[in-house]
Amino acid sequence: MKKIIVALFIFFTLISKVQAQELMDGIKLLNSNKLNKACEFFKNYTDNKPNDPDGHYWLGLCYKRAGQNQLSAYHLQKSFELSQVIEDIDITEPIGFKNQNDYLDIAQMYLESGDFDKAHTYCDMTLKLNPDNADAYTMRAKIYIAQNDKDNARIAATRAIQADNTLLNSELAKEFDIVEVPPFDFEYYNSKGVEYFYRGEIKNAVSCFEKSLDMNFKNVVALNNLVRAYIKLQQFDKAKNALKKARIFNPKYFETYMNLAHIAKMESTKADISEFSRKKHLKEQQNYLKQAIKTNPNDKRAYLQLGNYYIEQKEYENAVKNFDTALIYDDEYYEAYLGLAIAYIEMNNPQKALLALRNAGALNSKSDEISYYLAKMCILDNRFDEAQEYLEDAVSKAENPEYYLELGKIYYYKNDYKSAFENFQKAITQDVRLKNTSELHNYLGLCYYKTKDLKRALINLQKAVELEPDNVIYMYNLSLVYKSTRQDDLYQKLYNKILRFEPKSTQDYIDLSTIYYDRGQSDIAKTILDNGIKKMPEAKALYSAKLKLLKTLGDQEGAKKLKEIIDKIF
Repeated sequence: MKKIIVALFIFFTLISKVQAQELMDGIKLLNSNKLNKACEFFKNYTDNKPNDPDGHYWLGLCYKRAGQNQLSAYHLQKSFELSQVIEDIDITEPIGFKNQNDYLDIAQMYLESGDFDKAHTYCDMTLKLNPDNADAYTMRAKIYIAQNDKDNARIAATRAIQADNTLLNSELAKEFDIVEVPPFDFEYYNSKGVEYFYRGEIKNAVSCFEKSLDMNFKNVVALNNLVRAYIKLQQFDKAKNALKKARIFNPKYFETYMNLAHIAKMESTKADISEFSRKKHLKEQQNYLKQAIKTNPNDKRAYLQLGNYYIEQKEYENAVKNFDTALIYDDEYYEAYLGLAIAYIEMNNPQKALLALRNAGALNSKSDEISYYLAKMCILDNRFDEAQEYLEDAVSKAENPEYYLELGKIYYYKNDYKSAFENFQKAITQDVRLKNTSELHNYLGLCYYKTKDLKRALINLQKAVELEPDNVIYMYNLSLVYKSTRQDDLYQKLYNKILRFEPKSTQDYIDLSTIYYDRGQSDIAKTILDNGIKKMPEAKALYSAKLKLLKTLGDQEGAKKLKEIIDKIF
């Protein structure tokens, strides 16, 4: 009986979830006055998770307690910078721990030293924790006074008095002749909405953004802030209506198109939509990202998202172009290097994939994702023991269902079907959405087939084909189960469909060639790859697949000539 073949697919996942309990262990040390151990704990934590704002926040507080103000300022600043791009901030404030005052103390230190920019930064950090902190606005007013910026100083003084009416009797109020509590304005409600948003109080954020728009309904910044809140609440119709207004008021505002692309992407993932609608939403996502780039060609985020889009569409050459462009604008863009690695893995270019992973690793040496994609490279090269080591290292750093899915596949290749089932179950337990992925059902079907449970093999492979009807490998695997269960009519019907299959992508040509080779028709397998190379002469993966086939067939002379062509072209 012919062996069942497996196609390898790369899933683009960028995850880094911090478990609250891990942070609390360090916080307990700090609250117990075990300062050295707390510093050591959070130093190790930030080494392992350098992009987590919470870790830098607590390490900064530890250094402040230790009197190391320069290190404290560095890590608190790092926390603030990272939090700018993270929607949900989790900074726990135990009772009696005055972290807002800690920030203001550092702001005062920078004010006295004349470093006004950093002094403002720590006011911002305080207000992110407590948007009604009158002392922070008072501090900000003092900084502006020191800068001889009376206009902004008056605005800050006004906000301080709005937050604390007793300040009407203060020297600050007298400085600007403020004799009554000023009314709230557009800027107040818009900034307060942002503060609520970062605190996770989304409904309060919506209320503030709506109040700000009542005062200035054409402001596209506030409209897009409102959209982000609507997206968090999954109120997509309201979000799109707000974005429609934003496009009318300012058709060249970058964030509008980024939000439209984000909504289109989210709508494409809904479980209850048709394939036609899904493709429509994905096309919208692509168009909006291109419009975003047109409005602001210097923003790296749009190129990254467009690269991610092309990864999902398996258009890897286009993905590489966009990731490369993102790196032009930021040569320390970790996510872009990781995207490049994924694209090059899919293009069967291990040298460039490894280079991209090294660049990513230089920016984040403790990343679980690096280990994960090194494992993917090993899998493609059939080095399963090494891949298993990398995946186990990734799992030790972060619990991720994708890692367990890959471990399950490795155990399948090593004929350890019991362990394969266990890891697939762990993956599903962590992310129930995997139950509806074609790849998982394909592998479950293969495991059941190998363990001679043909009924379950049939159920899972039928599900895989149902979820991804154009995947020729899944069709072939299912056809062989039909043959094993003596369902000859179904086998012949599906096999005829495979014979009529028209490959469209690089992977399609490789998969179809693999099927014919598996059936002992190596000449047809070679012809299919030749046709693919003729149609897509820049797809290195096709050349590599043909080179591997020639070596397998013992055609050393043909393999040598093809290797020379590959070296010349690529």
